[in-house]
Amino acid sequence: MAKTILVIDDEREYRALLSRILEAAGYEVVEAGTGAAGLKAYAEKAPDLMLVDVMLPDMLGYEFCKKVRDEGARQPILICTVRSAVTSLAQGVKAGSTDYVLKPFDPEDLLRRVKSALRDK
Repeated sequence: MAKTILVIDDEREYRALLSRILEAAGYEVVEAGTGAAGLKAYAEKAPDLMLVDVMLPDMLGYEFCKKVRDEGARQPILICTVRSAVTSLAQGVKAGSTDYVLKPFDPEDLLRRVKSALRDK
């Protein structure tokens, strides 16, 4: 059975690109364009991993992380950001993220990080 990944990003083209890469690697993908839609998808689908953009129109990705962690989520969460890795990593870890992916990303690096996070789960 394929692992399910929730991709939350407000940029439709970027979300579609992530979905194609992940689906080609054998994952099932659920997409959301806002933090609120992501929270709903999380509650309905119970994904195995979440890939969350930092800059969402209705909340920061860090806020999303904190909300699902406060609800008891134990799944890995990867933060996607164009910000400096050190700043984003520190903020993400504080909010409950597992790792981060810098935009623009290398597809092979993305898949390595996803596999690693799922393996460590």
